[in-house]
Amino acid sequence: MSDHLNQKGYNDGYHKGFSQGYAEGYSRGRAEGINRYPALFEGTSIIIPTYNQLGYLKECIESVLRYTNKPYELIIIDNASADGTAEYLISLQGIRFRINQENLGFAGAVNQGLMMSRGTTMLILNNDAVVTVNWLSNLLACLHSDSTIGIVGPVTNYISGEQLIETCYTNIHEMHQFAQLYNQSDARRWSVTNRLTGFCMLLRREDFIRLGYFDEGFEVGNCEDDDYGLRARLLGMHLVIARDTFIHHYGSVSMKSLNDKFDEVYANNLSFYSQKWSDPHGLLHLGWQHNMTRSHLKMIDLYPTCIVVQGAGSKKYWIENGNRHLIVGEHRFRAVRISQVDLCSWHPAGEISAEEVDRRMKEGFCSSDNGIIPEGRLIQGSDGSFFQCKGSTLHRFINRHSLTAWQLDSYKSLLADSAELRKYEEGTPVIPPPVIKANNI
Repeated sequence: MSDHLNQKGYNDGYHKGFSQGYAEGYSRGRAEGINRYPALFEGTSIIIPTYNQLGYLKECIESVLRYTNKPYELIIIDNASADGTAEYLISLQGIRFRINQENLGFAGAVNQGLMMSRGTTMLILNNDAVVTVNWLSNLLACLHSDSTIGIVGPVTNYISGEQLIETCYTNIHEMHQFAQLYNQSDARRWSVTNRLTGFCMLLRREDFIRLGYFDEGFEVGNCEDDDYGLRARLLGMHLVIARDTFIHHYGSVSMKSLNDKFDEVYANNLSFYSQKWSDPHGLLHLGWQHNMTRSHLKMIDLYPTCIVVQGAGSKKYWIENGNRHLIVGEHRFRAVRISQVDLCSWHPAGEISAEEVDRRMKEGFCSSDNGIIPEGRLIQGSDGSFFQCKGSTLHRFINRHSLTAWQLDSYKSLLADSAELRKYEEGTPVIPPPVIKANNI
């Protein structure tokens, strides 16, 4: 009995000591990580999402290590692979990584990598890509050549769209020989495009702050890169193909592994894209773009006013006139989940009581007797379109989905005919926020 009690006491003490040591170590590591995070470095954060393609991932990482001659950090996000990827990442030195317990999809993994990144430029790279000589230096030269360039991508052997070129090599050795001759930096070979695919995308950190994170409403993969590129163009950024830069792409290996589910996932993502944007091409040619300098626009300029939002934590904020106010006091306001990047883009403006928020919401969404349309008032045109008043301008919701996404569809709108609407200048459109699922982004 005595030996049994001694052993039990030893086990209890061991586990308590381990738990305490782990908790203390975690706390110290977290604090140190938070302190170091703001310290950016003059280099590129290369973010590689991966799922169950260890062989391709190894080849991709080895090519980055061999052919990248500019400062960089490598960030691998594993989406719950079951093929030994986690063990491989743990064995590596000098590489930052995250191992997820579930598949968060391409957008979710990219967002985690963007959150972890510390570089002044950020690059998203597919796990089935093989980079080549001069690849990053060429892309950086293109990106930094013009402040209006928002995202740059290379050409490749396997892709949809304008980035596809013909090649004649038959193996990786021949591919690198081809790239050696092809990858000669030449500004004459850069071209603006309407679409870049997400297999390799380079952007500046400051433009990421303007754009925010990828939309996690897209399942697994596909269409989230089109969504991101469209948002960049709405903010006045150019998408550019660096035709002086070639990297090899095996092509959609993670998506092909879905087998019969691929068509279902692709159809769902197309449906989500269509519901979100309705007429993306028409949106890019509205008159509002000619009335302002788009180089200073952020995503929040395409968001409504007089709304309640919530970032990564439990705190809720009232947004009005470009300011964010922390709501204090008991309330039951429904908040729209947004990212920390978007939340911090609004100017902090102190606290506001829940009672005051309730008063302003009632005031803003009710009819005015003095003929002045109050801030945040919703207006419905005779054609069924919806607008919101911001100062002296009207902002058109791009579709009903946008109104619903901001939880404004339950409020009564003021009816106005076209003649009344023409009295006001039309400002930026109101678009839906990207879906954010992770609780730390």
